[in-house]
Amino acid sequence: MTTTPTTAGYDAFRAAVAARDVDALVPTLAPDVVLHSPITSAPFQGREVLADLYRSLFESLEELRVTDDFANGDTHAFFWEGRANGRFVAGADRLRLDSNGLVSDITVVGRPLTGVGMFLTEVGYRFAGRRRGALVATMLRFMSMPLVAQFRIVDPLTAWVIRGKRR
Repeated sequence: MTTTPTTAGYDAFRAAVAARDVDALVPTLAPDVVLHSPITSAPFQGREVLADLYRSLFESLEELRVTDDFANGDTHAFFWEGRANGRFVAGADRLRLDSNGLVSDITVVGRPLTGVGMFLTEVGYRFAGRRRGALVATMLRFMSMPLVAQFRIVDPLTAWVIRGKRR
């Protein structure tokens, strides 16, 4: 298989994510890169913002592994699994690359809700602290904690609903 600028840029991004290495990840990003999050409709824009976001993410994850990846032209996707605060989280990142092979657009999806809740309480806390300070970070964490508690109730309740049928 020959390496093109597109596949080389994607390979470098994926490897940086798997290694949780922000310093290796940032050069793979286009200056005007945009990330679409599973948490908020507000996009994260620009290399500096994404550097803070990924730094916060990598600090929050205890482990991270890339499990599968796919490509179609200049669009690539990979699936990942990890743990944060002892909770399982999984997801997929779809990346679009520019003509220079740099990542220009990222869409992230995640599951289950208990794992996605970690993005609010851990990643969001660290990211808000970097961007707006400790007070805003603490407010974000405090406001998101009831959601995470509710998500933790949904998992066993859903398993119970799936197992039985009322007759």
